[in-house]
Amino acid sequence: MSTVETVRAGRRPSSFLLHVDGELKEFWRSPITLAFIVLMPVMFYVGFGVAFRSQADVIRVVGEHQITQANLSFGGILGFALMSVAFANVAIGLALRRHHGLFKRFRTTPVSPATVMGAYLVNTLLTAVIVLVVVTAIGLLGMGVTLDPARLPQLLAALLLGFVCMAPLGAAASLLPPNADATVPMINGIFFPTAFLAGGFIILPLGDTVGAVVDLLPGRPLTILIQGALAESGPVWDWPSVWLLLAWSLLGTVVALRWFRWASEREPRGFGSSKRKGSEDKG
Repeated sequence: MSTVETVRAGRRPSSFLLHVDGELKEFWRSPITLAFIVLMPVMFYVGFGVAFRSQADVIRVVGEHQITQANLSFGGILGFALMSVAFANVAIGLALRRHHGLFKRFRTTPVSPATVMGAYLVNTLLTAVIVLVVVTAIGLLGMGVTLDPARLPQLLAALLLGFVCMAPLGAAASLLPPNADATVPMINGIFFPTAFLAGGFIILPLGDTVGAVVDLLPGRPLTILIQGALAESGPVWDWPSVWLLLAWSLLGTVVALRWFRWASEREPRGFGSSKRKGSEDKG
């Protein structure tokens, strides 16, 4: 039963459900957000998929895994889409709301912070599921992707673990931009290098030093787990990657809980407050 039907039936929906409903409507009615968060992974996948479509059945050796080119590209876009929704979207969304004073307004209402943040994260999770389902449908129907039923539980577990890791890191990263104008370029400056250096799309010769650093970034262990679940052979599960993702998740959670701010110290004053301040100074 929808929120509207619940109200018509005489039962007041919970504050949490109202916030979830509001978050979903706000997200899916924003063309800019839809283009960046939802359509961009799809466009990237179509581009890479078409470029390597003729080599879809070619077996690539990636670490200990043998994986088809189609599944390699598919695994790369799964990681990219998950990081786009759970990391970049969360970081940019929270930072903009903070700097525009939206969180400050929520704190003046009789709604608990857990309700506000919980509704936001539920919307993020639902969005991630929708994007991943769309990408999977494209891969299965037009890109030559094959899924081994025996490895499907590991793929779902890897994606869930990736969300648990990326969402707290996104909340922590939202503290970095000093103002609203710097939010998108700063977060994208973190997101794109991390996503592409993870090795999901193409294997880059990074060298020993750079490769060792990239291996410690959260995108790399997520990519390893996804590739293992999509591979033709090799280990299905990589426990060091699991522990590394959990460590990043713990770090992001601790940073977000310790330093999260509902209002920005650099929040700009309105014209009305500036005029009042000027009048007070003159007086």
